[in-house]
Amino acid sequence: MNERKLRVFYEVATKLNMTEVANQMFISQPAISQTIRDLEDDFGIQFFDRIGKKLYLTHEGDLFLNYVRRILNLYDDCYKTIKDNSELKNGKLRIGASTTIGIYLLPEIIGKFYQEHKEIEVSIVIENTKIIADMILKNQIDFAFVEGPVFTSEIQEEYFCDDELVLITPPSHPWAQLEEVDLKELENAEFIMREQGSGTREIFEEALKDFDINYEIKFELGNTEAIKKAVEANLGVSCVSRKCVAKEAMDGSIAVRNIKGLKIMREFQLIHHKDKYFSKLFTLFIDFCRNHVQKEGCANK
Repeated sequence: MNERKLRVFYEVATKLNMTEVANQMFISQPAISQTIRDLEDDFGIQFFDRIGKKLYLTHEGDLFLNYVRRILNLYDDCYKTIKDNSELKNGKLRIGASTTIGIYLLPEIIGKFYQEHKEIEVSIVIENTKIIADMILKNQIDFAFVEGPVFTSEIQEEYFCDDELVLITPPSHPWAQLEEVDLKELENAEFIMREQGSGTREIFEEALKDFDINYEIKFELGNTEAIKKAVEANLGVSCVSRKCVAKEAMDGSIAVRNIKGLKIMREFQLIHHKDKYFSKLFTLFIDFCRNHVQKEGCANK
């Protein structure tokens, strides 16, 4: 049974005239008759009484008509929804983002995207890179923007934009009086860092490996906002994305410093399952994001 057969049955059942239906649907009358016979054979039941030259619905035919009407309504609704989605008249995006991108980069982009596409529904999950990658594998989100490495061949990574990690200190800290902080000074500091699995922490630790620097982690906190508040409260120093502390650097509540002889750069990545189908809507949003970061000057490739 297919949609075309159901439409033939519906038209015949409502008009009770095969010649009229054949003309309307541009199908030969024998083809109409054969379609009805095929349906009756499928169910092992007769849907029409053929009395004289007239058609009449049987009781079973009347029951079938009610179901066919509902099926075709659902089909038409489904077709319209999918068609509208493909033509970007509606749709839904399930986006994942690791913390830095999700809090400090995506909200502005999504806000501007909404101004042009108010009919599109966007949901965002913000977690560390490891959790986001797991959600990609389980198809709980469509694609994501992350700051840490992903260790699975099932996930495809594409460059999105650049980011720089910097040291942050309270204004009263001795480092705040320096232009740059010597690498060896890091061993004497009490650091406030993200949890294991955080992309920021992994990049920072990887950058220090070549210099044999052993630093002390005083606190582990689950998000960057908490880290900034702890630094402002003079509980220690940290290393975060420069994007995260633009406001605090401007108002002087946090001092931002580079490490002497070491510039810690990383790439934000767009990730998705290698088998994921990319609709027009996905491509539209990703292109919109890329154009935004290029205008803001944080994409170098």
